[in-house]
Amino acid sequence: MYNLTLYDNIRQWYYRGSLKSCNYSCSYCPFSKRKKSSAKELVKDEANLTDFVSAILKKTSTDMKNCAVQIVPYGEALIHKYYWKALASLSKSPYIEAVGAQTNLSFDIDKMSGIYINNGGILSKLKLWCSFHPQMVSTGQFASQCKKLSKYGIEYCAGAAGVFSDIGYIKELRNLLPGGVYFFINKLDGLKRNYTADEIEAFTEIDEYFELELRHHKADINRCIGSLFVEADGTVRRCNICKPFKADSGRSCIRKECSCYLSYCNQSLPELVFFNPYPSLRIPHYPEAVFFDIDGTLVNTKTGQDTVTDKTARWLKRLSMHSRLYLATSLPYSHAMKKTGKAGELFLGGVFASGGICKIKDRPDKIFPLEYTKLAHLKENATKYGYSVYVYGENIYKITLSFAHCGKMPPDGRDRYIKSVAYKLGLLYKDKTNNSANITIEDACIQITSIFAGKKEGIAYICNQMGYRAEKIAVFGNSASDIPVLREYRFSVAINADEKTEQTAKYVING
Repeated sequence: MYNLTLYDNIRQWYYRGSLKSCNYSCSYCPFSKRKKSSAKELVKDEANLTDFVSAILKKTSTDMKNCAVQIVPYGEALIHKYYWKALASLSKSPYIEAVGAQTNLSFDIDKMSGIYINNGGILSKLKLWCSFHPQMVSTGQFASQCKKLSKYGIEYCAGAAGVFSDIGYIKELRNLLPGGVYFFINKLDGLKRNYTADEIEAFTEIDEYFELELRHHKADINRCIGSLFVEADGTVRRCNICKPFKADSGRSCIRKECSCYLSYCNQSLPELVFFNPYPSLRIPHYPEAVFFDIDGTLVNTKTGQDTVTDKTARWLKRLSMHSRLYLATSLPYSHAMKKTGKAGELFLGGVFASGGICKIKDRPDKIFPLEYTKLAHLKENATKYGYSVYVYGENIYKITLSFAHCGKMPPDGRDRYIKSVAYKLGLLYKDKTNNSANITIEDACIQITSIFAGKKEGIAYICNQMGYRAEKIAVFGNSASDIPVLREYRFSVAINADEKTEQTAKYVING
């Protein structure tokens, strides 16, 4: 029934069986209007699931692609033992990194976890999306179930539908759960009105990503090539709301917008970078520290911005609750901090002047001075050659030459001029293999720093001083000079970048 050999490079698999019933009867949910599945219907659902598992295991063993498989049922699936056995079988594959399911958490966790374990299931791969329904269960009961998941080492997210009359229960549950557990709020499709400003603010305080639920995400089938949604009857789609397609026909999308999380999470949104590599599981993994470039990244210079917007500042404040924030910029410290505006107090230091100086809050500054230079000589020639000199004590740590000084020179003439100035200043040897300085181009300027300086080197220095692990670092950048850094750290993303940088960022994000 399931011919999955036709689809390559799929990292996120979704499966929806023929099951169409739930043991809950919430007033806002369409599943509650369906009758309980008969024994015959459950036998059919189990047979379909078994066939799907066999097809997936065959596919992954043949193509050797790392992926995740998520069960997204119409109703509640995990009250049935055969779903736990299927998840266990999938988890044993070395090519499947995560298995999961959406659930109301209404099953006996000890019993079902036992079935999963006894069938060889790997607990570290199991990820559950747990939905709280205040009409059916108390906050204490739901929190108790979540506590049992933690006892088994099962990762999970928890959340609820955005019914504002339930805000008291939702806040109470949020407070009962560990702070590290992500709590989502789903937009209520049947609301038939827009949320008020007060409602949005209240839900955003609980779910920092709630704004994504309200945004209009333009549907683009070309951005969803890494996901595949498989149904019990063999129907295949890119996501749960996309038009079905066959391998030999045109693959299109009838939607104008991706209107739910399971659809827009497949679009590689920068906001969901911490949910990678499998955002559909809805479980973020925040880094220990995040480094941000400023111009073109935190500040959109193309639109004339000169400081961080209030919206970005609020996002940074929420992120600072999970990760320590630093800057990594070509700007001098004073210029950089001026551009951060209200968000400045959130940063604990960073890499400044293209790596010429590193600052860590409550610690001495680290300078990477330029060598083979004389302060007086450089100051004397600054006006003549049109450059700026940055000094810390007696040490020069950066020189900036502006393209503007080169007039209307063609690029090759401009580059020759810049290099000739560098030679005259003693910043470059005639032997090109033995430079005494780093020269990078960024934002219409030539940045000259020590051969031992750079954003990459500065970030490494801060990580070493603070004990941050490389695999727990994220970097946000936008220029060609950020490429070495983006390649170094897995959880990185390019913002408003040129094509080359974006390609690098995608490679880094996907590991």
